[in-house]
Amino acid sequence: MTNPYSRRTFLETTLVAGTALVAQPHLSQALETKSSEASAPPKPAFPVADYHVHLSNTLTIDRAVQLGKDRGVQIGIVEHPGEGFPIHTDADLKEYIDNLRKYPVRVGLQPVYAGWSKAFSKPVLDQLDYVLMDALTLPNPDGTWWAIWQIDTMVDDAEAFMTRYMQFIEQVMTTEPIDIFAWPTFLPVPIARQYTRLWTPKRVAHIIDMARSRKLAIEINEVAHVPDETFIARAKQAGLKFTFGTDSRNDHAAHFYYCYQMVQKCGLADGDLFVPKKK
Repeated sequence: MTNPYSRRTFLETTLVAGTALVAQPHLSQALETKSSEASAPPKPAFPVADYHVHLSNTLTIDRAVQLGKDRGVQIGIVEHPGEGFPIHTDADLKEYIDNLRKYPVRVGLQPVYAGWSKAFSKPVLDQLDYVLMDALTLPNPDGTWWAIWQIDTMVDDAEAFMTRYMQFIEQVMTTEPIDIFAWPTFLPVPIARQYTRLWTPKRVAHIIDMARSRKLAIEINEVAHVPDETFIARAKQAGLKFTFGTDSRNDHAAHFYYCYQMVQKCGLADGDLFVPKKK
């Protein structure tokens, strides 16, 4: 099995990430506005958390804690389990949890591959504060994986892609033991400009219905600026909870712009945010 997660490098490269973002038309106004610090949306009056922070060579646990303190944001740390990553067994997971419990952070996990939980026992998994997972690494029939977040992703047929994508989203949201659905409605760069057309009311409603059925929170992703305002408004109306996530491995952790913008535009309040039960 190949490990597609050079996502760490991908997301740390501002130029590449920016190129991917500009391809999505609903981001253009936000990106233009973001260049002006004077117009940055204010931090909400209620408690805010970044539940999507990865430790790295450039972001130590001490640095992450300090960034959270400086920005008034609770930090949630996640790591990838499975092949190619440091967490493979119950012992690995327990060590990871115990090490982080020494710090004032939430302790989470971000699985990449479907079926990831089979490697761990429920008693150890239950010690996590939360699990978040996206649907950006699609399984191929030959046992490999298709990392659709990569800048060079090719999509020949947008509708055929959406059919396959929705099938995997459904698999993740209905069968994986998770609390948060991350990177919702992200589209690969070649079809990102078709966001409004491809995310039809029917597809949006299906995602919202699945989240409501399993009481899954929806991540508002700071990197990709997804989901859009329309999705968030519909999800709020359906009673769903939200989280904010930077997917950071550097000093961008706990630094929100799009998430705060959506708070303003969609009227999100304290009660609309997901708060995991700390173990």
